[in-house]
Amino acid sequence: MQGGGYLAWKAYQNSQAGGANNSAHPTEQQGLPIEDLQGQAQERRGQEILQAMIMAARADGHIDAKERVRLTQEIEALGSDDELHTWIERQFEAPLDAQALAQTADSPQAAREIYLVSAIIVDDQNPMERAWLDQLAGALGLPSEVKKALERQVENQ
Repeated sequence: MQGGGYLAWKAYQNSQAGGANNSAHPTEQQGLPIEDLQGQAQERRGQEILQAMIMAARADGHIDAKERVRLTQEIEALGSDDELHTWIERQFEAPLDAQALAQTADSPQAAREIYLVSAIIVDDQNPMERAWLDQLAGALGLPSEVKKALERQVENQ
């Protein structure tokens, strides 16, 4: 998802408005947006984000046409080699596990990006998908103000 790291960072900044953490640039402690990562770090974050998108799309038991289009776009952006294709197939079969997904986040920025792409994929009106988002937010340890800021970013897209 192009710009997802920036949107996640912006949502965090907005949630911190008036607080001590309202700086213009991410701190090392907060982590870098995917756009600022390079090499294996960027590839790993891209896979985490794709995994989050797949789990979010599967949260209600099926993947609808809109979800399929977004997933296809993300997969094409990553490039399609045999190893990635095999990994993607495993993700479609793997159990939905918010805790395991949350453990892949190596920074608060990664957690925000994972939640943001999940929120973009799901239909907020679908109770099963809404429950998945709530479960994921808890597993990621997102404060409610950050969660709300990320959801506002999705609504404003």
